[in-house]
Amino acid sequence: MNQVVTNRRSALCRFLVVAPVGRDGELVCALLNGSGYASESVSTIAEAGQVESSLLLGLILTDEALGREGLDALRAIVAAQPDWSDLPVMLLTSGPVEPRYSAIATQVRMEIRSLILLDRPVRKELLLSAVQAAYTSRMKQLEVRDAAAKQSRTDEALRNSEKLAVAGRLAATMAHEVNNPLEALGNLLYLVEHCDTLEEAQSLGRLATTELGRISEIIDNTLRLHRAPAKATLTDIGELASSALALFRGKIRERHISDSLMAQKSYAFCSEGEIRQALVNLIGNALDAMADGGRLIVRVSTVTTNGGRYARITVADTGTGIRKEVRPSLFTQFFTTKGRLGTGLGLWLTRDIVHRNRGKLRFRSRVDSPSGTIFALYLPCTPPLDLVVSGAHRPDGEQTEVEAA
Repeated sequence: MNQVVTNRRSALCRFLVVAPVGRDGELVCALLNGSGYASESVSTIAEAGQVESSLLLGLILTDEALGREGLDALRAIVAAQPDWSDLPVMLLTSGPVEPRYSAIATQVRMEIRSLILLDRPVRKELLLSAVQAAYTSRMKQLEVRDAAAKQSRTDEALRNSEKLAVAGRLAATMAHEVNNPLEALGNLLYLVEHCDTLEEAQSLGRLATTELGRISEIIDNTLRLHRAPAKATLTDIGELASSALALFRGKIRERHISDSLMAQKSYAFCSEGEIRQALVNLIGNALDAMADGGRLIVRVSTVTTNGGRYARITVADTGTGIRKEVRPSLFTQFFTTKGRLGTGLGLWLTRDIVHRNRGKLRFRSRVDSPSGTIFALYLPCTPPLDLVVSGAHRPDGEQTEVEAA
C-alpha cells in the first residue's frame, strides 16, 4: 500500500529546471525524464515559486537564473517552505569561467542550507547521483509530513471520541441529578393536594419552587459546557469552578463526601467550555478515587509564578492516591486504572486542553496515610497574542507545561 502511495506521489511531483540561457534546461529535463525522474523546464525562478511546495522534488538552477531578481525569488521560495520542507536546490555553476557569477554563487551557498553545487560542464552520472540524493531526501520529508498529518487526524478523532464520552457521562449525571428534585417535586405536589390550610399549601409551594430552581440550575450548568465559545475570553474562574462542581452534587451526597469551594475573585483568558470540561474530568476523577467517602476541596486564587500572573484552580481529594509506577503513564492515551469504566483519554485530553489555553497543569499525590491527590491548573491572566494584535490588550508570553511534583 505504501509503495502504491509513493508511486502515485512520484507521478505528481517533479523537479523544476531553471536555465534561461542555451539548451541546458532542455537537455537536463531530457536526461531526468529518461532516467525516471519527472522534470519540467521553466524560464525564471519566480515561475517555480508558483508551484505548490508538496509538488516540488527540488530545483535545478544554472547561475544565469540568479541574475536580476532571481536571487530574491529563490529567497522567497525558501522562506515560504512549510515546517516539514527542506527543499533541495542544485546549482550548476560556471566556476572560474564566468567570474561575474562567483559572488552570487557564494551568496547562495551561504543562505541555502540544502544546496548542492555542481560545476559545469557536469557529467551525467554526477548529475543523476545528485538528483537521486535529492529525490530520496525529498520523499522522506513527504513521508514525515504525511505521518504528522495522519497523527493529527488521529488525535482529533480521539478528542472527539472523549468529548462524546464526556457528553454521555454528563447526560447520565444530569438525568440522575434531575431525578432527585423531580421526585421531591412529585411528593410536594401530592402533599399540596391534601393540605388542610392555605398557609400549609403555600409553604409546600415555596419548597416546590426551590426544587424547580434546582432543576433549572442543573440543566443550565450542563448546557454551558457546550454553549461556551471556543475562543479565549476573559472568564470568571470562580463562577466556572462553581458551575462545574454543581454537576456532581448528587454523586457527592451519595458517597458521603464533604466538599468545599473556596474561590477568590479571579479572572483568566481561556476557552470557558474547554476549561469547564477539564475541570469536570479532574473533579470526576477525584470522586472516583473516593468510592467510600472522603473530602473534596476546590480552590480558586490568583498567583504569580515564573514572572506571570495566573488564575490557579486546585482540585484536592483524600482518595487512594496515584501509585508511583503509574504516574509516568498518567497522561498517555488509552492508559486507565479504571478498567472498563475508563476510556484512558480523560487526563490526556485535559492536558491537551490546558496546553491549548496556554496554561500549566501540575499534580502531587501520595498513597501513604494520609493519602490523596492534588491537581493544580494554572490559566494566564493575560490575553493571547491574537487579542493583543487586535489592540485590545498588551502582549505577554506565557509557556505551557505539565509537571508532576
